[in-house]
Amino acid sequence: MPDKNVVSWTSLMVNYADAGFFNEVINLYQRMRRKGVSCNQNTFTTVISTCGALDDEVLVHQVLGHVIKSGLQTDVSVANSLISSFGNFSKVEVASYIFNNMDERDTISWNSILAAFAHNWLSEESLGYFHLMRLNHGKIDENTLSIVLSLCDSVDLNWGKGIHGLVLKLGLELDICISNTLLTMYFETGRYEDAENLFHYMPQKDLISWNSMMAGYVLGGKCLDALSTFRDLLCMWKTTNFVTFASALSACVNAGFLSEGRVVHALVITSGLHGNMVVGNALVTMYGKCGMTHEAKNVFKRMPEKELVTWNALIGGYAENEEVDEAIKAFKLMRERGIPPNYITLINVLGSCWDPRNLLKHGMPLHAHILLTGFESNEYVRNSLISMYANCGDLNSSNTIFCALVNRTSASWNSMVAAKAHNGQWEEALKLLLEMQRAEVDFDQFSLSAALSASANLAILEDGQHLHGLAIKLGYDNYHFVANATMDMYGKCGELSDLLKLLPEPKRRSRLSWNILISAFARHGYFYKAREIFHEMVAQGAKPDHVTFISLLSACSHGGLVDEGLGYFASMTTEFGVPAAIEHCVCMVDLLGRSGRLAEAEAFIEEMPVPPNDFIWRTLLAACKIHGHLELGKKAAEHLLEVNPSDDSAYVLYSNVCATSGRWQDVLGLRVKMESENVRKKPASSWLNVRNKISTFGAGDQSHAESEKIYLKLIELKKEIKEAGYVPDTSYALHDTDEEQKEDNLWTHSERLALAYGLISTPEGSPLRIFKNLRVCGDCHSVYKFVSGIVHREIILRDPYRFHHFSDGKCSCSDYW
Repeated sequence: MPDKNVVSWTSLMVNYADAGFFNEVINLYQRMRRKGVSCNQNTFTTVISTCGALDDEVLVHQVLGHVIKSGLQTDVSVANSLISSFGNFSKVEVASYIFNNMDERDTISWNSILAAFAHNWLSEESLGYFHLMRLNHGKIDENTLSIVLSLCDSVDLNWGKGIHGLVLKLGLELDICISNTLLTMYFETGRYEDAENLFHYMPQKDLISWNSMMAGYVLGGKCLDALSTFRDLLCMWKTTNFVTFASALSACVNAGFLSEGRVVHALVITSGLHGNMVVGNALVTMYGKCGMTHEAKNVFKRMPEKELVTWNALIGGYAENEEVDEAIKAFKLMRERGIPPNYITLINVLGSCWDPRNLLKHGMPLHAHILLTGFESNEYVRNSLISMYANCGDLNSSNTIFCALVNRTSASWNSMVAAKAHNGQWEEALKLLLEMQRAEVDFDQFSLSAALSASANLAILEDGQHLHGLAIKLGYDNYHFVANATMDMYGKCGELSDLLKLLPEPKRRSRLSWNILISAFARHGYFYKAREIFHEMVAQGAKPDHVTFISLLSACSHGGLVDEGLGYFASMTTEFGVPAAIEHCVCMVDLLGRSGRLAEAEAFIEEMPVPPNDFIWRTLLAACKIHGHLELGKKAAEHLLEVNPSDDSAYVLYSNVCATSGRWQDVLGLRVKMESENVRKKPASSWLNVRNKISTFGAGDQSHAESEKIYLKLIELKKEIKEAGYVPDTSYALHDTDEEQKEDNLWTHSERLALAYGLISTPEGSPLRIFKNLRVCGDCHSVYKFVSGIVHREIILRDPYRFHHFSDGKCSCSDYW
């Protein structure tokens, strides 16, 4: 063209921009300037948007200078483009300066400044501008509402509900884009019922609506609902895309639905999406999380292209299944292929180091690699290092890393709390949470879950109730992890009624909720109820996992339901596809041994699908103690000491077997051997909470301030229950003394001291909660029954295995525990 004006130059630039040739747009702009051709509004808006596409912050600043020189900085279209561009480059102060100096503003101007703040997580500022927009401008559109709704989960749910009301008032409820954003907002704030109602009444739905429902359910751990929505989508809508299948596979990951995952995999292939990288990544993740690392590897190998996310999914699967050697091998191969790891890679590979044996071989070299590559400054990697050392039993190193942190976030505190909890330091975990609160670090759902778990394991109901109230106050009570941790806390603290109040209706329960309920009923001695809940769980379509069967088999063991337990163990693998793990085998040995079928228990150990460990032999030895089987007890003790030579329970339990059989010389020999091997018996202790203060007692303890009153109360109780028919069982006194001395020794057991203190320091008629760190003594069990009938109070005793509810002279265990 012999004559080129601004219109022709700009038209060519727009065509290049539409075609994605962004560098050509900039070349034309620079040629225009060299030739002295003036730019108009359309030129500048095209160039500014191109700067964003090229991610060139320097250039957009140069264009701003040119705009000011041209006097177009207050032009609405140019200013709008500048606000959007500087917002995307996180220069919100520049964006707000341009906005505040505009002579006129349209709806796009307001939307641009809202989006600029929203893009940079400045939610309150963005909502402040929205308030000004309503006062000064009045006109809002679907884009305005979509931006504002995206902020509501980070500020206040009431904002979101208010915006929803505004949508209805303005008649915009027919806009699918707005409805989809509302769906996401409700799911992200845990308001599933509101999301479901909205979805149900949406006059029109598109694929994004369906995908949003599936993704929302997966986010909240409601994987059955996600798969149900997927099924409805296939039946009613019939259109899917890669996002649909990624969500469906994520639902199978979280619920452990391997068979459903394979069905989705088949549908992926028939849909022609098996080559899609996002779907491929989801398949690798699903198979890895479901324990099928071989299939995950096969999908990985068949993928035409692999990205960093793909490698992370493979390594994460190995880590999930504790296949540390495979995880390290994949990590090395990834680097050999020239793919640099990111922080997620390192988190995954550190997560595979879960055993003390992994520390020197893999954990420490990984730490060295992290230091060399500069990843030690990454918060998530540091937190994973804290967890790795804790998992490997090196809590000192975890503490060293934590103490070296200058800026500790809630995630850092949570990692250290979890580290202490993992190593059984529950009191230290709670103390750390209090320190976190004093440091004015905000609790999140993970902090609250950890705190509730610590309270549950320490059985401190009052602290648990306080934390439950805090969760409600902070709005975390409906979050999946917090809700389940709260239910678990009430179950472990003996408050079944409070657990049941929080329990969702059956169709809304996650598998974790079902497991907590079964475990609670089993722990409290309601064995038939635990069995009933299991069958209800299956009827509702929830898939039992290995944890479900641990609780169910434990219920059968403690309830004497031997035949039922054998049946459940068989169906676990044949019907439900759950492989037998060592924990299930421990339950089976306990089931058979506790019922006196010791020969069958021994035969089971010889044929069990996994090698026996110390838990197996300890369980068999405990059964031999109950039934006085000296020969098998000796054999179990020998095996236990082979596995763990410093295990005090091997000596103690076998010594008890010998004492019960009157083999006092053998008892003496075992005690001498314990001393020579420097093995110390774990001391028994019992405790209770009176007026928000924990009082702990050891056997024969006289250190308590009210010790004199406690022992006087014991004398009184002893007289009263003997008159009621109590006869001491001195076989539980494990010293070779006369009968009178044996009886006196029994009355100094820690649980009796705690009982006496509880009776003299709490109101008459109120329930009494006592906790013991070891299995309750059989004679103490009898004492508790008699006392409950005399004082007419419910006495709840928790030992490491279960709850005993004593009332009116009876125990919930029916004397079988």
